[in-house]
Amino acid sequence: MQKLNRGKGPSKEIAYIAVTCALLLGGQYVFSFVVGVEVVTLILACFACVFGIKRGVICSVSFSLLRCLIYGFYPTVVILYLVYYPLLAAVFGGLGHIKGKTFESFPVYFAVIINLLLLGLAAACAVCYCLDLIKVSRVYKYTVYALLWVIFALCLLLCIAFDGLFIAKKLFKKDTTAALKVITFTSVGAVCTVLFTLLDDIITPLFFVYSRLTSLAYFYSSFTAMLPQTVCTIVTFATLFLPLTSVLKRTVKV
Repeated sequence: MQKLNRGKGPSKEIAYIAVTCALLLGGQYVFSFVVGVEVVTLILACFACVFGIKRGVICSVSFSLLRCLIYGFYPTVVILYLVYYPLLAAVFGGLGHIKGKTFESFPVYFAVIINLLLLGLAAACAVCYCLDLIKVSRVYKYTVYALLWVIFALCLLLCIAFDGLFIAKKLFKKDTTAALKVITFTSVGAVCTVLFTLLDDIITPLFFVYSRLTSLAYFYSSFTAMLPQTVCTIVTFATLFLPLTSVLKRTVKV
């Protein structure tokens, strides 16, 4: 992992954070008109992975506060963003600081964790579908259930691809490090996206003191946003995470 050259002073670091924050604000505003599509998670994760936990957290806090100038100061949203995005930056900043040799050797416990994340998310989708746990109107029901199947299929495909690449690396000494790394970060990103909605389902009812039935209604309605966002996260991370981090690493070297 390439580190920032501290000899160039803090002004360059501030510029990196400011530009990334502007990208986060612009990306969120542009894609806010398309339901379920968001790029904030991907951009912030890439930035934190390359620039580290400290700068990632500073960027996430700045973004969480500045976005209020566009969308307004809603207490529950401010709390949610100030809790979730710094944690997201810390997670990916920590993953970015894992030594390169660890990813090259890819220990078995790494593989177990990724399998648990992917299979756990797939199992949750299957349970929600089979037990009809998501109580939404008929207008949204078929869309929600279709998205559950899409996430289930994507998670299984990622798990199969990951295990195949892992076996190829361990048994046949193939260089599958880059692909394994992509699936690792994609899995973490997908789980974090789900946790974002679940965190909102806790913060908002507690803040407004919703009744039990109102809290359940809010929880069910949030799935109409969470599912397409999770699909979006899986697709964007799988296709754009490595290119974006590569660009950022080259920028650091300049």
